Amino acid sequence: MKKIISVILCIFLTAILFSCSPAPARIDYAESDHDPSVTEGEETAPDDTTIYYEPDELPDNLDFGGEKFTILAVSDSNFTYDILTDELNSDPVNDSVFNREKYVEDRLGLDIEQIRAPYSSYNDKVAKQHASGDNDFQLFAESTVWFVDCIFDGYLYDLYEVDYLDFSKPWWSDLFIDEAEIEGHLFLVTGSLSLSTHRFIYTIFYNKKLADDYSASFPDLADIYGIVDRGEWTIDKLRSLSENIYEDLNGDSERDENDLYGLCLLGDHGPDAVWSSFDINILSKDDDGWFTPDLNQYKIFEAFDIMVELYHGTKGTLNPYSFETAEEQFAGGTLLFTEGMLKSAESTALRNMQDEYGLIPYPKFDVNQKEYYSGAHDQYVSFSIPQTNPDPDTAGAVLEAMASYAYRNTVPQYLDIMLKGRYMSDAHSRRMVDLIVKGFRMDAGWIYSRLTGLFPQEFRTAVCSNSNNYASSYAKYSRMMKLAITDLKKRYFNTWN
Repeated sequence: MKKIISVILCIFLTAILFSCSPAPARIDYAESDHDPSVTEGEETAPDDTTIYYEPDELPDNLDFGGEKFTILAVSDSNFTYDILTDELNSDPVNDSVFNREKYVEDRLGLDIEQIRAPYSSYNDKVAKQHASGDNDFQLFAESTVWFVDCIFDGYLYDLYEVDYLDFSKPWWSDLFIDEAEIEGHLFLVTGSLSLSTHRFIYTIFYNKKLADDYSASFPDLADIYGIVDRGEWTIDKLRSLSENIYEDLNGDSERDENDLYGLCLLGDHGPDAVWSSFDINILSKDDDGWFTPDLNQYKIFEAFDIMVELYHGTKGTLNPYSFETAEEQFAGGTLLFTEGMLKSAESTALRNMQDEYGLIPYPKFDVNQKEYYSGAHDQYVSFSIPQTNPDPDTAGAVLEAMASYAYRNTVPQYLDIMLKGRYMSDAHSRRMVDLIVKGFRMDAGWIYSRLTGLFPQEFRTAVCSNSNNYASSYAKYSRMMKLAITDLKKRYFNTWN
């Protein structure tokens, strides 16, 4: 039955992939010019230009003879779309992921199976397989932040040594690879295959009705997209447009979730966004390809002061603990701006929101910063191949085939059909999605937490707690980070050569 379904789906997929109908935008987005003819809330017609999708270069006759191929994937519901889904359900993204498995199975002659494991036991399964030498799992798909021990403990293949993987292709993230590489080796990778890499990107949502209501007092609120396009969307601009907007809606003289605010900031890991968005590096690499601290102390302390003032020193700021709380508040029409992730647009709260909202990048540090950069919550999924896999090249072919399919089909289904098509209400916000995704970057300091310890997290803790001694915490944790880097270099330098 499975093979019959696969044949039918393969015919269906061929029609989809090679149709002459207009194709959605490719993932390596080019910047769009601001179109002054597009007015607020106006829909634009689909682009009738057929867009070229770069094919992969896997051999046409690649066939692994129907062998079983098992992937160990993290089981959290946030990662449902990153590897396999269980059934078709008419959701465009879900069905693309389901069809992707069948397409790759038929293309490569494999029987692909997914085993899911929660965070609490995932690394135990990895370690157990390595210790026993078993080959239960041929590919790992795990939250990036949890891979660090697997790398330093020697559980993973150098992906540069695996056939069929072509990291010059647009379905792999160049910025991630540059940061993740160690001494010329690469042990994990991400890109189009990981939808969480897109869904977990930090961004800013704004309520268009409230922006219009307050534009008489704050004229720039009538030109939010123009401010972004001119490169003037900075953290100071966000503060100036939000800090004085507050209304005690219920008249109880208490600042609480029942009132109206100019800005909602997240209290759990919201401050993490500033490292990427403000272009502050934690780690760089020395001439040997090993890591070294790369800390602009002035910029870090300036960022700290700015964020503390935003969190604790302005009447227009509300600080909920979670994304879910922020989404509910924002959907209720009582927040002008709120932090969120791209996936916040998928929430029931925002889907049912009565007011129209817009989407814009997380702000720059200042106007001298050339680009808008987008950080992402470090739980997004990356992929690796276990050392115990006797045939890593098969895993390489699976990764390449899945990632190239995701680039051509799954990511456009998510970004263009769902996020821009179903959830965005205006052409400018759709353009902002491209700008936000294009700016994704992740410092090696977040990828390799064994090197940095709690150094980046301490910034979050100090901001949220309104600490008055971040300088001493900075000195303490930066020393610890330097010692960890030195120690790990002694233990691991040249380990993989």
